[in-house]
Amino acid sequence: GPQPQQPVRHSASQEERLLALTMAAPRLLAAIAAFLVGGRCAEEAACRDTETCPTAVPPRMRDSALLQTGRDVQSAVERLRKRVTSDCGERLQMREQRNAACIVARGGRALLVWVPYGSAPGWDLPGGGKHDGEVACETAEREVCEETGMQVRAVRQLSYDVFQCEVVAENVCRSPVDEGFLSKHWASRGELKSLRYRGNTWGDKEGLLARALAGQALSQTSQVHTSAPAVLMARQSAQGVTSDCQRRLQHFSERNSACIVVRDSRVLLVWVPYGSSPGWDLPGGNKHSGEAACETAERETCEESGIKVLAVKKLSFNVFQCEVLAFGACRNPVDEGFLAKKWASRDELDSLQYRGGTWGDKRGILKQALGSASPSPGPPSSTWQPDWADACGCKMCQGEGFSSSSQQCRAGAATGADEACACLRRGGGAVDACGCRACDGEGWSSTQ
Repeated sequence: GPQPQQPVRHSASQEERLLALTMAAPRLLAAIAAFLVGGRCAEEAACRDTETCPTAVPPRMRDSALLQTGRDVQSAVERLRKRVTSDCGERLQMREQRNAACIVARGGRALLVWVPYGSAPGWDLPGGGKHDGEVACETAEREVCEETGMQVRAVRQLSYDVFQCEVVAENVCRSPVDEGFLSKHWASRGELKSLRYRGNTWGDKEGLLARALAGQALSQTSQVHTSAPAVLMARQSAQGVTSDCQRRLQHFSERNSACIVVRDSRVLLVWVPYGSSPGWDLPGGNKHSGEAACETAERETCEESGIKVLAVKKLSFNVFQCEVLAFGACRNPVDEGFLAKKWASRDELDSLQYRGGTWGDKRGILKQALGSASPSPGPPSSTWQPDWADACGCKMCQGEGFSSSSQQCRAGAATGADEACACLRRGGGAVDACGCRACDGEGWSSTQ
């Protein structure tokens, strides 16, 4: 494969330093709180909610948290964001905030960057950690510019945290931040299997890239205006399978989506044998043109399992709660054909092999659908807790921590020292939310 060059490192501009300082404000607040509670950084300790987060916070402390950044800092943040990000939040109806990346394809090749740090260095999609107040597609756009210098525009969501992006202009970002500009490579489809990929980021990268370069995932953006006959054909193909969910749920956006189908305290799963990470998955798949997301979930469930369902509630960005209407409704298999299916009990959920890179925190959503066996973790709703983020961006005071298995923040998890270190290295940081150097084995200790 291509040999990466060393990343370019320069001093960040004053405006970009101001942005970095602003984004570190939640960590700074947590560190101040830890100092006031008492204690210090120590080896074999960890910066967690029990060490840092208040059990009760007076109103004046809440107010002071909101006053940490002045108007001049906020205006600098907005200027930088507007310079390299688009109106994707409005165009794509994106409200969620999460770490995100872009697939940028041009001339039959896809843009990759070499990430030399961490436990599994390799070629990766350009992308990275979210900033406060930034929706996922904006994160993807900004990170591409910071890592490659290219300004891009997100045009479609391809998976939970990956967007299809197109180049707007080159050499827009000139002052590197965090890890600096990374070595980049425009990879052809024939190279994808031979490349060394960075571990544990963005799901099935090779599969997403292959589909992008084959034209299957990037053939149509959310901004293409489809002709009336094409929309009509899509609706006729789903006739008898989909319901009036678009009108009932007032859900008009188009995206890939899936169903959670519960029956007799068991949930429907399908086995997906293809791709780099096969396993049990929610029934669901790719949207058709002119089809609302809830209709996609209904149609794909029938095509994969034969079961006709009714979408009754939106559970997450791309997952719907669906009810069984009829068995054996779809008899003619399409695409990959009918998949092996299983009705799983709640006790089985932790032991199953799940397909990677689809539908977010499947295990968590499935457990919620089947009912929680224990009270939800975290502080009582009557007790205010601040929004302080740990090194991985998880809201530790609200019961969140980073999960290495799902590569995202999850309620009830706790960010360990190794996970905090990995997140700091991805984001180019040195200290965690308590001001301790997690990569040197330090964590906060209230007793020392």
